[in-house]
Amino acid sequence: MAGAAEADGAGAQALALKEQGNAAFKKAEFEAAVEAYSRALELDKTQHLCFSNRSAAYLKLGCKDGVAEASKTDLLEKALSDANQCVELNPSWAKGYSRQASVLQELKRWDEALAACQKGLDLSSDSALEKMRSEVVNRRFASQLLGAWHGTVDLVLGGYEQQMEFMSETEVRVQVLGRALIGKYWVDAGQVPHHLNIQVPMTEAPPGMPPAPPVPYIAKIDDEGLHICCPFMSMERPAKFEGPGYCLMRSGPLSQLEEGAEAAHLTPEQAMIECAKDLAQALPDSKLEDPSQFDSEEATRDKLMMQVKFETSMYGVQRKFGEAVMKKVLEATKSGSAPAGLAGTPELKLLTDKLNACGLFEAIEKAPEPSPAASSSKRKAEEEPKKEQPGAGQAQSEQRPTGRSPPEAPASGASAASLQVICAVTLGAAIAAG
Repeated sequence: MAGAAEADGAGAQALALKEQGNAAFKKAEFEAAVEAYSRALELDKTQHLCFSNRSAAYLKLGCKDGVAEASKTDLLEKALSDANQCVELNPSWAKGYSRQASVLQELKRWDEALAACQKGLDLSSDSALEKMRSEVVNRRFASQLLGAWHGTVDLVLGGYEQQMEFMSETEVRVQVLGRALIGKYWVDAGQVPHHLNIQVPMTEAPPGMPPAPPVPYIAKIDDEGLHICCPFMSMERPAKFEGPGYCLMRSGPLSQLEEGAEAAHLTPEQAMIECAKDLAQALPDSKLEDPSQFDSEEATRDKLMMQVKFETSMYGVQRKFGEAVMKKVLEATKSGSAPAGLAGTPELKLLTDKLNACGLFEAIEKAPEPSPAASSSKRKAEEEPKKEQPGAGQAQSEQRPTGRSPPEAPASGASAASLQVICAVTLGAAIAAG
C-alpha cells in the first residue's frame, strides 16, 4: 500500500508539473515550460501529453529569431524525438502526428512530414491535420521556388527578359529592363496546376489609389525549369501553360554582361552609326500615345504594348552600346550638334525622321541642359555614402543595379510611369489597365 500511495503521489506531482509547464507555455516562457515538462517526465515517463507539449516548446525555441543554426538543429531534433515518443506511447492520438509533421517541415523533410500527416488522417479526419498537410505542401513548393529564375516573355507582351528572385517564403524580387520591384507572393500547391499569386507595389500610383491586385499565375517546376503562366486579356487564372502569358524561367539570374561590352570591338564612329541604326529600328512607326480614360480596353492595351515594346527595344540598345554612346547619338539629332563621324550619314537622317514620326523629336529638342548648380548637386550626391536600405519585409522599389540614372532617351508623356507599366506587364497586370 505504501508503494501505491507513493506512486499516486508521484503521479499527482507529475500532473501538477505538467500544468505548470502549460502555464509557462501560454506565457511564451518556453525554457521554463521545457524544464517543467522534463521534471514531470522524470516522475512519469508514460505521459504522452507531456512529450507532445515539450515537443511544441522545443519547436518554439528552435524557431525563434536569432537562434544559431547549430542550436536550432539541436532543438528541432529534440522536438522530433519527443514527437516520436508521443506517437509511440499513444499511436491512436492524431495530434501526435501533427507534432511530428510540424517539426519535420522545419527540418525541410517534406516527404516525411506529409507521411506523418497522412498517418494521422488515416486515424481521424482532424481539421488541424488537414491544415498542417496543406501548409507542408505549400512550404515544400515555396522552398523549391527559392532563388533566382530568368526567362523571356512572349513577344505579344513585349518579348523582354525578366528575372524573379524568390527571396523567402513570402518575398519576391521582380527585375525587368535593369530595374526591380520587391513584392509579396503566396502559393496554393494543393491545386493542380499549382497556384502562384504575386503582388508588387505600384510606387508611382496617384495618392488614394488602391494597391494593385495580386496577379494569379499557375506554376510548376520540372527538369526544364519553372513554368509560369499569367492571365491575358482577363483576370482569371489560366488553366493551362499556353498562350501569351506563358513563360519558361530557367534557374539562375539574368546574364550580367557589362553594358557596352557587345559593341566594344567597334570604333567610336562605327559604334555611333550602328547605334543610330538600332535606335531607328527600335522606334515605332507611329506616334506614342498615352492611354485615355475614353479608350476601349483594346485601344488601351495596344497603347501600353507599344510603350512596353519601345522601352524594351531602347533598353536593348543601351545594353549593347552603353549609355554614353546612346546619349551622344540622340543628342546628334539636334541641329548642328552631330559628331564628325555621324554627321550627314543616312543612319542619322533615318533616326531623326523616325523621332519626328513618333512624336519624340520635340522632347529631345526641348530637353534642358543641366545647370552648373544641378551638376554640382548631382556630383555631391554621387559622392555621399549610400543611405541605409529599407528593412526586409518592406515592399520597396529599386533603381537600376548600377545605381545610375536612366539615359536621357526620348520618352512619351507616360515615361514617368513606364517602369510601372513594364513591371505590371511582367506580372500580367496590363490586362487590367483598362
